[in-house]
Amino acid sequence: MIVIGLTGGIGAGKTSVVERLNSLGAEIFDADVAARVAVAKGTRGYKKAVAYFGQYLLLDNKELNRQALAKIVFTDEKARRVLEEIVHEEVWAMAESFLKKCKAQNTKVAVLEIPLLIESGWHKRVDEVWVVALPVDKQIERVKLRSGLSKKDVEARIAVQMSLEEKKKYADVIIDNSGTWEETDKQILKAWERLKK
Repeated sequence: MIVIGLTGGIGAGKTSVVERLNSLGAEIFDADVAARVAVAKGTRGYKKAVAYFGQYLLLDNKELNRQALAKIVFTDEKARRVLEEIVHEEVWAMAESFLKKCKAQNTKVAVLEIPLLIESGWHKRVDEVWVVALPVDKQIERVKLRSGLSKKDVEARIAVQMSLEEKKKYADVIIDNSGTWEETDKQILKAWERLKK
């Protein structure tokens, strides 16, 4: 089984690339979804987050107020590191479970879609690193459209991630997503064909 770690900046188009890989037969692990599960009400991650950040970050239904938490962690580096540590431990346990299941099912290609793949050091645990690349101005544009966040909020999120140029140094495959979808798709298919060989 080949394990691909797929990463890229916020709004770079990772989801579209992953959906295409899934249509080609790859099994997908979405770390963003896992991260939400990791701090869902009642989980070990949730209890750790509440113990550190305090009860005031809870909504009336006792779920974490994710928007308030995001405001804190994107402006306070220590808080961000603490939250990442809590979340990463839980997410990697889920990723390992996913990979075991894939192996048992004789999956040929498993993709771990992890925004902080390199920052977390998890790139060392995969066979190949794929980076979905998009210029920062296009990232900002896409994220603003999709999320309603202000330019300043988007820039704050981009600033805490490793730069695209730095990520490219770790890449086995770079998918340039700045053109048309057809151009992106050609790159995906070329990389996929190479894997099959």
